[in-house]
Amino acid sequence: MKILLLSLFLLNATTSFSQKTDTIWYNSKWEKTEKSNRFYYRVVKWEKVKEAYYVRDFYPSGVTQMEGYYTSMDPEIRHGDFKWWFEDGRRQREAVFKNDSIIKVAEWDAAGNLKDQKELVQTVSYKDGEPIYEIKSIEVAPVYPGGNSALFKFLSSNINYSSKGKKGARRMIVRFVINDKGKVVDPEVLKGIDPLLDREALRALSLMPAWEPGKQGGKNVSVKFAMPIVFE
Repeated sequence: MKILLLSLFLLNATTSFSQKTDTIWYNSKWEKTEKSNRFYYRVVKWEKVKEAYYVRDFYPSGVTQMEGYYTSMDPEIRHGDFKWWFEDGRRQREAVFKNDSIIKVAEWDAAGNLKDQKELVQTVSYKDGEPIYEIKSIEVAPVYPGGNSALFKFLSSNINYSSKGKKGARRMIVRFVINDKGKVVDPEVLKGIDPLLDREALRALSLMPAWEPGKQGGKNVSVKFAMPIVFE
């Protein structure tokens, strides 16, 4: 059975541009122009806490057309959640970027009906014993009940760090499969800390409740996750 591999690593990025708010003017073809010839326009603001640029694009009427964060403006590198709207204020598109690569997207028509929804994941298959990796789309990725915040809360509540292993903030990487029934199977430690903490992390993974399974072509599929766990 083919397994989809979905990585959850978060990458930090920095930028060296000036810390101020700028306005950029565009014509009707989204080409940069002078203010006197503008059609669309963009407001860019550096946010020190996020270490990223908060960008909002506007229609000529002043209604927001898009918003999201860029880790760099030259070249433009989108990172995180982005949203687009029709000029009447209805949502048009939502996407998630990772270092300017789109990994999740959903689109709606002008009547508010969902047109398309998919996520991009890395699939792995084998030929002559060698792994072959490809980027493919998945309609719906597995979801932990309650979302990522609930997942992090579950791990912090079920991993006993106070009496296990060495003290100090450290990071491990685990991998597991969410099968087509939503069950967590085949947990493993890709990058461990010490045997006690490695076993404790695997024990917690085995206690996870069922996820909402991933879907492809309208059918449930198995998806493999790689995820960091930070001990503090």
